[in-house]
Amino acid sequence: MKKIFFALLSLILSFFSVGATAQNKEYPFQSGENMELIVHYKWGFSADIASVKFTFTEKSEEGKEPYYHLLAKASTYKFWDSFFKVRDIYESKFYVKDLKPLYFHRDVNEGSYYAKNWYNWSDDGKTLNAVLDKKGRPRRDTTFYEDVVIRDIINIFFAVRCLDFKKLENSEPVPFTVALDKDVLDIRVRFVGREKKKIAKVGTFNAIKLAIAVNPKKNRSKDKDETSVFSFGEGDGESVFYGEEKVFIWLSDDANKLPIFFSAPVAVGAINGRVGVYEGVKYPLTSLIKKE
Repeated sequence: MKKIFFALLSLILSFFSVGATAQNKEYPFQSGENMELIVHYKWGFSADIASVKFTFTEKSEEGKEPYYHLLAKASTYKFWDSFFKVRDIYESKFYVKDLKPLYFHRDVNEGSYYAKNWYNWSDDGKTLNAVLDKKGRPRRDTTFYEDVVIRDIINIFFAVRCLDFKKLENSEPVPFTVALDKDVLDIRVRFVGREKKKIAKVGTFNAIKLAIAVNPKKNRSKDKDETSVFSFGEGDGESVFYGEEKVFIWLSDDANKLPIFFSAPVAVGAINGRVGVYEGVKYPLTSLIKKE
């Protein structure tokens, strides 16, 4: 369960990307937009088990281009700590001008399990140096090469909201390239439709529903310790998410395109997530048609 939660959380944060032809130039978010995601699990019982808190700010340093900084902290609620204690941190920096990634760090701590990533980019985002440290494996220093920008699992959380959904509605699924730990993923996003979505303790929204397909790409890394870094799954529970459209995401159908709900498979039971608290949204949340 611990490793499945780790894989799920990583993929929750990785179902979005930028660079499609159907992209808006003006961002639907702003510095100071913060939110909390509530994770719900059902298997013989039904309960909220964890939360993920996001803090989003714009920063600038002398001699450097302005960038966005997103910090996400995930933790199980106190009652569930004795079953599978989760204390995860995700940090991403990406340029304001085009949302291309600059830096990424992940620090996963779930019981006795841990995984840490440090990503740095070059070649305009197409070359990624990744330092990987995971329990039971030697630390690895790996470089990935792609013909397109390689996204991390945080900056894409915001960037997909920049898509032109009117164009996406009538187009084929949009492909993106995303790095996750030792792997490079092929993610395809398909517009499913518009519908009303009820979010517990928040209200009912007019929403956009997206379907997500996740599959591995062929290995394009050069591992400096000359050992293979592409062995999908390896018992971590990630493979349960791979395949055609196993994950679904709902965004608010207004100018903010705020992520409000997701559903995804797990090896045992069912899991979903919903927005709990949100603040600092850029535009009026007109999609919220009924508050609870």
